[in-house]
Amino acid sequence: MACRYLLASLLTFFTATCATAADWRPERPIKITVPYAAGGSADVIARVVAQRIRTELGQPVIVENKPGAGTIIGAMAVAKAPADGYSLLLATSTTMSIAPLVQKQIPYSPSQFVPVAGFMSVPFMVLVNKDLPVNTVQDLVALSRSKPGVLNYGTLGTGTSNHVLGALLSTAAGDSMVAVHYTSAGPALIGLERGDIHVYFDGIPTSVHKVASGQYKGIAVTSKTRIPGVSNVPTVFEQGFPQVGLSVWYGLVAPADTPANIISTLNAAVRAAISDPDVTAQITRDGTQPLLLDPQAFQRLIDQDASSWRTAFSTLQLKLD
Repeated sequence: MACRYLLASLLTFFTATCATAADWRPERPIKITVPYAAGGSADVIARVVAQRIRTELGQPVIVENKPGAGTIIGAMAVAKAPADGYSLLLATSTTMSIAPLVQKQIPYSPSQFVPVAGFMSVPFMVLVNKDLPVNTVQDLVALSRSKPGVLNYGTLGTGTSNHVLGALLSTAAGDSMVAVHYTSAGPALIGLERGDIHVYFDGIPTSVHKVASGQYKGIAVTSKTRIPGVSNVPTVFEQGFPQVGLSVWYGLVAPADTPANIISTLNAAVRAAISDPDVTAQITRDGTQPLLLDPQAFQRLIDQDASSWRTAFSTLQLKLD
């Protein structure tokens, strides 16, 4: 009898303990570190999702901007934070896939984070100067091959995503295009409009509106399917250039060793936020694609993305500092 009583007591204790662990709820504000300046597309979507997560979890969700060093400053801040669910990072392909390839001495490792949930996938659009006599990627490649060294493409520096994509396109054109480096997207787009450069891989949220206004021509998108709102623009896959079919993702990651039950709660809150019709509409309005992934599927996306960018860097044999 005593043994049965003891066994029942232990079972009750462990059941209660497991239930408490499984039902983790935050007891104080959660902070999302955005490694970009306020006002940009990453910051805007982080704040939209943060507000919706607050509704789901019943605690304030604070967005703090820590820009600089190609997302490294913000990433380092979260990598060093306690693994308790209260410090999260708005990570991107830059943070987890590209930065480790660009810098040999990067002060953090992607292994210092665990995936929480994805927000969205952001394709690029291949923009060309509106007066350039091309309407497809095939046209562009053929023109560049016929005039080696004449056409150029804008980048935001060696090893950046649009540099890699431009270089891959140049490779397809027999290495006939010249890279022109800019410090930021604003001057690059002005250069494209003036004709100082001929090609630029721009993030879909800004390029959709610029193409619609006739500022530039959009000849391809790097997603696997066409983008609503610019459905007349074919994909690079349709046009036979899958090597430039790279996108970037945005999502939340947490410090490594964050308990699985905390990750599960946060993932459910983010997925509820992304599923909200208003949030979905805001994400898809500018051509980005919402992600509804559990942590395991998000990890697979991160791994696949890292592999794709590594392959691109290897193909180009980029020499980086």
